Amino acid sequence: MFKCPVSKQCGGCELLHVQYEKQAKLKQEQVQDLLDQARLKMTAMPPIMAETSMYYRNKVIYGFAKDKNKKVYSGLYAPKSHRVIRTSGCAMQPKLVNDILDEITKLVDSMKIELYSPKTGTGLLRHVLIRYAQETDQVMVVFVTSRKEFPSRKNMVRALREKFPQIKTILQNVNPRDTSIVLQNETLILYGTGTITDILCGLQITFGPSSFYQINHDQCQELYTKARSMLQLKKTDTVLDTYCGVGTIGLVMAEDAKEVTGVELNKDAVENARLNAHSNEIENIRFLAMDSTRYMQEAVRNHTHYDVIILDPPRAGTTRDFIQAASRLNPEKILYISCDPKTLVRDLVFFRQNGYTSKTVELVDMFPNTSHVESICLLTSAKGKPKTFKKKSPSKGVQKPKKDLNPYEKALLELKQSKKNKKK
Repeated sequence: MFKCPVSKQCGGCELLHVQYEKQAKLKQEQVQDLLDQARLKMTAMPPIMAETSMYYRNKVIYGFAKDKNKKVYSGLYAPKSHRVIRTSGCAMQPKLVNDILDEITKLVDSMKIELYSPKTGTGLLRHVLIRYAQETDQVMVVFVTSRKEFPSRKNMVRALREKFPQIKTILQNVNPRDTSIVLQNETLILYGTGTITDILCGLQITFGPSSFYQINHDQCQELYTKARSMLQLKKTDTVLDTYCGVGTIGLVMAEDAKEVTGVELNKDAVENARLNAHSNEIENIRFLAMDSTRYMQEAVRNHTHYDVIILDPPRAGTTRDFIQAASRLNPEKILYISCDPKTLVRDLVFFRQNGYTSKTVELVDMFPNTSHVESICLLTSAKGKPKTFKKKSPSKGVQKPKKDLNPYEKALLELKQSKKNKKK
């Protein structure tokens, strides 16, 4: 069994000391306990385990500090703190990522780059973020700085490019705020296009620094394969993919469906999603930049029907307004993908109150050697659910008053227009 000298300090692999088969049992019991506590008559299934429990993490954020000899070192942060733990050579990350992190640390030290101090709010370099595309071997490096001026950036970019041809883009994200949120809105491209491309489920997937992309490539493929199998989509199905990120789930499902609509608040991610649809020649999918809850509410107001709704929200889960709106749309199926069993169970209780239930929660071990687990739940309408509303047709001779279109209606109009143009 692999042993890490700092695993207890950094908290990045808290189950590393537990045999992998035992980890599966612990995760299943954890989810089942939460379901039982909420009085949900559901069964947590055994997790789909990873073929390899090491070297899988394709995104990492490192901080910097100095030792007693004033030498720069880097690593992960201790839980709930700004204390940097020296984690050079971390076994949860690919060797290439570790090599790049070590080189950056040396360069930061030799170039005398000023380190940011959260205590005083002074200094320049806050973090470095690395994203790795496993199938293409492409790497993205993001330097997070407290201000725009970055005196050594040209030399840094040149040195990294010379040593690591796998680095396809280097960026600088400017974060002057007193916050634990790593990335802010202003990003400068120092080299490359600002994105990298991976292959996932046979599709080319391009993503940027802030775009959501699952942290474990191989287990993500297992997750989407399982989701696809659970949904059993028909060629007549219309699908709504909410919290869609760069479009991965919707793009994977598009082959089985009539039409997919993806909704995502992050505008950069939506641009990546549209690029991904184009590069994979998938024409029956559209992406909208909009808050998922707001979109659902607009869909209810406009009496829009979807056969299937998919949601893969962030760790905080979805909102009660989303659940109410999704239930009122009366889809045949709702597929909920979650990275936090606690918020999943909380939301499942509210889905049940709104007429949607399931008997099982499927699990995928997306994060080996940690206490986290990915869940998938297929919800269907329970007996006794209130009938859905029907849109009333206006009386003959009565003309609808003209009104300004909201973002949802504009998007719908654009979609109809694009279909007309294709027929021409």
